[in-house]
Amino acid sequence: MALPVVAMARLSWRNLWRNYRRTMIMLLAIALGVWAMILMTALLRGMVDNMVRQGINALPGHVQIHAPEYRDDPSVNHVLPTPSKAMLKLLNSELVAAWTSRVRVPAMISSEHDSRGVTLLGIDPLGETALGFDSADVIEGRFLDGTGDRGIVIGKKLLQRLDTRVGKRVVLMSQDPENNIADRGFRVVGVFEADLESREDSIVYAGREVIQSMLGIGTDVSEIAVLAYDYRTPQALTARIRNAAGADNEVLSWLDLDPYL
Repeated sequence: MALPVVAMARLSWRNLWRNYRRTMIMLLAIALGVWAMILMTALLRGMVDNMVRQGINALPGHVQIHAPEYRDDPSVNHVLPTPSKAMLKLLNSELVAAWTSRVRVPAMISSEHDSRGVTLLGIDPLGETALGFDSADVIEGRFLDGTGDRGIVIGKKLLQRLDTRVGKRVVLMSQDPENNIADRGFRVVGVFEADLESREDSIVYAGREVIQSMLGIGTDVSEIAVLAYDYRTPQALTARIRNAAGADNEVLSWLDLDPYL
């Protein structure tokens, strides 16, 4: 016959402590196993979270706005006008952690020793910093002072390839909307270091207003990048921005911009 529950519990408790060394060893083994599982899960989740954040910083932004043709042909002919009042109201609302606009075009940079193809970013330094650029990554010289700064900041690897240094002048060339060569001389004011060497070799930062003037595009920009408070759920903010931007613009979250990430 089955023993009553109380009696079974009493016998079980006595059996546990009949050989207390065995019981303590088992308890210790279970505790260590649970602790190890929690630790490894936390480490893996932290590593994945950090990888995603670094990837988003490389985009950067959780949501981006472009002209419809820009991603297929990132030229100066596919630009965005100044944001409308409705868009500015949304971008400056409490739903958005930070935002910035930038000119992003292919270009050629030349020193007295070499030339390289690069991606030229005309930026607002304050907005870029708010979106994730760490000024501590500038290992030599300084970062840009503002949108009208006439210097450029290049990567450490690119500096080595061009065989130049901070304080030296280089020439940037790109195309204007009429497909004519637009070029200008810049002084290297800073050198940045990145987690990926490819970014050091391909990205050049300059003041947004200076690049707009060089390309002759007025106040137009290539993209608007928006930072949400939580990268895991950008869909709601993306929908709000898409409604404000209208059907003439392409609005995508980082989930669509980089599906692999």
